[in-house]
Amino acid sequence: MSSSTSIKMQKLGVRFRPPTIYLFYTDVSTGKLRRRTVVLDDFTKDSDITDYANELHDDKTTKKRNLFRYVPLRRLERLLFVVKEGLTANISKNDIEKKLRKFDELDINEDLNKLDDGTLKHKKLIMNETFEKNRVDPSSKNFVYDVVVDFEPTPGEKQTSEWDSADEIEEDIKQDDDDFEEDDDDFK
Repeated sequence: MSSSTSIKMQKLGVRFRPPTIYLFYTDVSTGKLRRRTVVLDDFTKDSDITDYANELHDDKTTKKRNLFRYVPLRRLERLLFVVKEGLTANISKNDIEKKLRKFDELDINEDLNKLDDGTLKHKKLIMNETFEKNRVDPSSKNFVYDVVVDFEPTPGEKQTSEWDSADEIEEDIKQDDDDFEEDDDDFK
């Protein structure tokens, strides 16, 4: 590996026994496809996925050799989740896929204040990923400056708020003028 910019991640894989992650990457300077096998010696079915993923991703001791820094943290968490579920006995691939989908779900009615730190970090990563996927910035081809959207009420639904009606604005102005005149009388 000649430099940090000469790596392009291709794909990732896992093995359950022993817990192992495979990183397939291309060394851009030589054009060779390479594989790094990382055995997770201390990873068990009781390991905290978020902490373990952060530890792998931000490992300072092997900074020059650490290929996990090229893997998005959320993807690393998903891989570790698959490994963790695979460590349980007699679980099928379909069951792991179902649990992974549930692991990646966000419930809009869930109270995030009641979650533990690891789960909260995971939910925030999901939210951040969703935000980045849906974000439209000025360099995007879908970007439109100063979009004005008029929300129409659904048919059969009565609109209850009329905050900025012209009558209310005129009444507010008249009341302010009356208040101002009363204040002038106090100073005479």
